[in-house]
Amino acid sequence: MAVLSRPSQPYLSQLHLDSCWSQYKMSSHLERIPLDVLAQIAFFSAEPTPLTSLDSIFQLLLTSRTLYRLLSIRTCPQLYADIFRVTFDLSAYLRKSGQYARTTSYLAKELRRRAGLLRRIRLRQVINEHLHSDLWGTYLMLLESDSLNEMHLHSVGVSDWILGILENCRLATDSSDQQIPALAIAVASLVLSRSSISALRPEVYNRILDSIRPFTTHMPQEPVHGDYMLPTQAALSHHIGQGPCGGIVHNGLAISPPNLSSSSIFLTFALKEAIPLQVPPHLPATRAEAMAVGNDGPTKEDFLAVTATRTPLLADSFRQSQSRESVSDLSREQRRPSRSTVHDEDFHRVARRLDLFPCALELVAYLPGLLAGTWKGSYMVAPSFRAAAHPFGIEGNDDFLCRQPIQFQLEEYLSFAPLLPVPIDSHPSTERHTLQNPSGKDGEQPSHSVQFVDGNTGIFYHYEPLRLSGVSKTGRNARHALDVVIIGETPRRFQVAWGAYKYIGRVRLSDGLISLTRRPVGFIYLSASNFIRAHAGYF
Repeated sequence: MAVLSRPSQPYLSQLHLDSCWSQYKMSSHLERIPLDVLAQIAFFSAEPTPLTSLDSIFQLLLTSRTLYRLLSIRTCPQLYADIFRVTFDLSAYLRKSGQYARTTSYLAKELRRRAGLLRRIRLRQVINEHLHSDLWGTYLMLLESDSLNEMHLHSVGVSDWILGILENCRLATDSSDQQIPALAIAVASLVLSRSSISALRPEVYNRILDSIRPFTTHMPQEPVHGDYMLPTQAALSHHIGQGPCGGIVHNGLAISPPNLSSSSIFLTFALKEAIPLQVPPHLPATRAEAMAVGNDGPTKEDFLAVTATRTPLLADSFRQSQSRESVSDLSREQRRPSRSTVHDEDFHRVARRLDLFPCALELVAYLPGLLAGTWKGSYMVAPSFRAAAHPFGIEGNDDFLCRQPIQFQLEEYLSFAPLLPVPIDSHPSTERHTLQNPSGKDGEQPSHSVQFVDGNTGIFYHYEPLRLSGVSKTGRNARHALDVVIIGETPRRFQVAWGAYKYIGRVRLSDGLISLTRRPVGFIYLSASNFIRAHAGYF
């Protein structure tokens, strides 16, 4: 029988001395290596994607006090800056940052901050003291992503992490936490894919919709002019800077949070589209069959065309770009603008450089010709708004009444000095807008002017149609316009299935907000008690 005995204390001391001597010999060899070579060793010891920690480098630093002094983030920031440059997307970061944010010491600190962020996302940690900075960090990484940032975020499971936050988004509704739901919903709109939405369990799906519904169904207390208020997708993205008050200072920029209503509407459409519209079984299969029996209205073919039109998601485009393998696909991808440039316009609307006066950087709120053309998508009718002053604190779970297809062709009309535009507090009417012929004689070419009538006073105002070249019919620069009025109508083919409508609205040049009024053709008056949220894409 073997007898086990506790080793003597001198034996343990000898083992400890041998271990210390081995570490000393290893560290002493490393200490004699030139610093540039030692930095290269540390550089290649960094973790591969995703970079969730710097533990491998820290273990090297802990082998001796000399190595720690040589390679710490304070004494050797260039090592960590080099790791940042090859690990994350750099082009958009440098394009959007101030000068001091490009220094090696700042890049080293940014590397450590992002490593901590990715580690918390991987562990599904939602820590109150870090939540605000984590959401901001994720949001800015997505805006600056050309694929590397998204690869890191998706590899650590950012979709599941943000879904967990959204389920509890209703809890953060006091004024001090307005940025939390705004950032969480904006991040979800950027990281959720069609497959991840379809994989949601019904109870999770419903909880997320319930949490964002107060921010999508909130309506103004005073009714607007016209029949329906129709904010388009372009209007919402241009108005993104008018989000909840507050913001952060990041990389020499004062950045406002994303627009809460815009992100909520976008995400609501993406979630609702996971459940396709039910096709009534009694409808004719095609338009030809409907015409044969003299039926108007939609057909099964029309319903299938509507369900095929879905909100484009950034996460889906990322997965498609990663799965391209053929040479033609890769060359086509390389010719496209970088992914980060898609967000540049919205980013510069919410960010302001601290080293410049606010008036030094003039943003263009409206791009001439942006709205002209055919738009198609879907819209949802919101419940009648109640006397709630703010979406935060709204009780009840009133859902949208329905989701229907929408399609319209828009034209832009401009007003130039010295002529006066339609007053701001008035709404232009389409009832009497016609091409003006000054001579009044038949057979002569009409002038380049279009008349709009003030719906309140009946006074006519002159506007000029905008051409796709970005100038008016008379050659005036569209950027010098005093006012922009938009008119549109439903395309003829679409009218047969879903009805005919006329649209009129205007662009608020101060911030780019676009509002449209819709009136069914043949109706003189329609109640203004219902509002719709439209989500249309350029076609």
